[in-house]
Formats: sequence, structure tokens, C-alpha cells
Amino acid sequence: MKLLSNEVIKKYDYQKTRSKVNEFMEVFEENYFRYISVLPPSITSHLSEIKVQSSGFTSSPVERYVLKKIEKEEDFLEYLNIILSVLDNLTMEEQHFFKGIFFMGNTELVMEEQLQCADKTLKHIKKSCIIKFALALNMAILKEDI
Repeated sequence: MKLLSNEVIKKYDYQKTRSKVNEFMEVFEENYFRYISVLPPSITSHLSEIKVQSSGFTSSPVERYVLKKIEKEEDFLEYLNIILSVLDNLTMEEQHFFKGIFFMGNTELVMEEQLQCADKTLKHIKKSCIIKFALALNMAILKEDI
């Protein structure tokens, strides 16, 4: 793939589209932190409470922890798989930009240095990346014709 042309980029409202992508990535970030924040219960203080149950009802703290951890992991992995499948269709520069900004929290100045490009080129990579990502997830917003 190549970067989107300026003509294609100009068809879309970049600010509104970027806002939609940011919202999507905020949900991903929340899912990630929910997933890694699910802590196991303290088993030493509850050893006397653990009983073997013959019914299918789960009530032990460890069982509830495992179920909650699995649920949060599924939410996180669902978003991650969507993101990774979209990133596979971007150019190397766009992938580097997206991962640097959204996963690593780098600034655009840092990305400019890492990609070894001028400000104008980075802006083109940024716009192409965000619009492609939004198009893949059907959240790109066309400019309103006046």
C-alpha cells in the first residue's frame, strides 16, 4: 500500500475523523487497563472459606476472579485484533506513526525524529494513517459540501 493522495485526504474532515479514532483508542486503552487491573483475591485470608461445591454455581473468590479475568481479556483481545488487522494494511511509516502515538505515547516531534522526515511529510503520514484507519472501521467523516 501507499500513502493516501492529498486529493483523497481532502475529501475527509480530518479533525472529526481523528476525534472518532481517538474515541476508539480510548476504549481500547480502558479495556487494557481493566484487563491488567483485575487482581486475584487474597487466598491466604480466605482458606477456610474455600469449599468444594457439586453444583455449577461459582461462588469462590478464585472462580469469580478467573471468570472476570477471562471476560476482560476477551474484551481487550477483541479490540487488539481489530487494531492489528487494520494496521497490517498500512504502510510501514503509518504503522510506526500509529504505534508510536497510540501505543507508546510519543509526541509528533519524536515521531518526526524516528521516521527521519520533515514536518510536512509527517503531517501527510499522520493524515493518511488516521483516515485509512477510520475508513477500515467505517468511521471516517466526509467533509460537508456547502
